[in-house]
Amino acid sequence: MIDELKIHQFRNISTAHLSLAECNVLVGKNGSGKTSLLEAVFLLSRGKSFRHHEPKRYITHHQHRCAVWANTRQGQMAIQKTLDDKGFATTIIKQHGQHVSSQSVLSFALPTLLIDPSGMELLEMGSNSRRQLLDWLVFHMEHEFYGEWLSYQRLLKQRNILLKSPAIQKRLPELYAWDYQLASHAHKIHEYRQTVFNRWLGYFDKMLSCLLPHCAGLIWLSYQAGFDEKVGLFDVLRQRITADVELGYTRVGTHRADISVVFKQSGDVRFKEQAANVLSRGEKKLLITALKLSQLQLICETGIRLVVMIDDIDAELDEWAVQTLLKTLMELPCQLFITNLNSDIVSVIHDVQKQLGSTKTMAVFDVKDGTIIKRI
Repeated sequence: MIDELKIHQFRNISTAHLSLAECNVLVGKNGSGKTSLLEAVFLLSRGKSFRHHEPKRYITHHQHRCAVWANTRQGQMAIQKTLDDKGFATTIIKQHGQHVSSQSVLSFALPTLLIDPSGMELLEMGSNSRRQLLDWLVFHMEHEFYGEWLSYQRLLKQRNILLKSPAIQKRLPELYAWDYQLASHAHKIHEYRQTVFNRWLGYFDKMLSCLLPHCAGLIWLSYQAGFDEKVGLFDVLRQRITADVELGYTRVGTHRADISVVFKQSGDVRFKEQAANVLSRGEKKLLITALKLSQLQLICETGIRLVVMIDDIDAELDEWAVQTLLKTLMELPCQLFITNLNSDIVSVIHDVQKQLGSTKTMAVFDVKDGTIIKRI
């Protein structure tokens, strides 16, 4: 949990120094800075923004540096992004006042989950966002996974460079050496993903029954490894070497893994379609919420405590869905950041807490033109 948060030169937030509670509600108009605060917390945890990857997009205009600092139950942590004259950014990361070399240190120490039902890319775009959804869960539940993933990414980069070499036909033995190592890491990554995915399924089915009861038993998640795991990646790459040389990059592997969200019509085995092509926009919002909440439930049961951020909680969900979301969150041991356009959400949260007998402490902040003031 974050007890104290400082933000400096981040978007329209010139400076902010906040004392936080277990449930933090930010109220303000569009463009006031509510989402910017969530983005700053996300940056501290992940080292990147959920809106733009380029630091020059979120560092305050005409400034060359932004910083986010937090005092947590596990100690202090901070991140600073600095732009040079050409607009390139350097990063300084600290934990307990000491410099650390990897963002993963803060990611482990301060796990964050953003619930944004309005973002349809999870269902409608390519596999990247769905793969990241699973890998975030595996990252926190299988600590050996990250090292295997890093090694795989380095080897993949080297293999792709080699594939573009004009002398590739003479360097095939070298390529096969890369492939052997790549396949070894791929096998371990696949095992970690499969294990966590299997545990996630039960939580997802229960949450789907809660949020989309008429779709229970009709929407299925399936995990694809990105290659034929029965054959093994090494043999698959040997079979595809001609195609990969022509393409100039590696077409199959764990970097192509995906989570398929499929709708199957009850009683009709012939009907099978991607859920994004069948569900209404409102149903898609609830499906995305079910995916995220089920992950939260699973990870909390392992003893990990998260910071959960919900942006404009009632803008994309109806009253019943908001109530269901809040009840689930209030019963889990996580810190909440909730934004909304008006103060009505405060009484809604109070009512949910009263129904559940929740003892989560709550703080309400008014946000206007980048200024964040705590209500007394």
